[in-house]
Amino acid sequence: MVKTLKAINWLPLILCIVVIQGIGFLSSVLSGDIRQTYNSLNQPPLSPPGPVFGIVWPILYLFIGMALYLLISAQVTSGLKRTSLILFGAQLLINFLWTIIFFSGNNYWLGFALIILLDILVIACIAQFSKVQVFASYLMVPYLIWILFATYLSFGVAWLN
Repeated sequence: MVKTLKAINWLPLILCIVVIQGIGFLSSVLSGDIRQTYNSLNQPPLSPPGPVFGIVWPILYLFIGMALYLLISAQVTSGLKRTSLILFGAQLLINFLWTIIFFSGNNYWLGFALIILLDILVIACIAQFSKVQVFASYLMVPYLIWILFATYLSFGVAWLN
């Protein structure tokens, strides 16, 4: 059940969101000039304009940070929570590394392999989170949809470049 506004512990929620946004920002900084690299690539059909990513990712990171807060504050057995947080950390690490490898490393096939792993981890997160805090799993669904689209784009870029 989703917490009521009175039951939300705002400081931990804000910290979770800020930390996740910060990790996303750090990944983009370590990736070099993403805009220039993206614009220089041969793109597959349906590739969005570059500025779309700057709109979508902060929203997704907001949802991911909210999901983290819900997991941390869930009243469940430590084993369920631990498994959820390990999966969460694993997907976050792969997400962080993907941008760096794909854009600054220009290693498109390794990036494609990593995003396949990310897809699997996010699917596992959604399944696991539903056992801990169902709304946390719902918050991960837009992220999954976006990275599935990004998987298509990654394959396209790897193939065309």
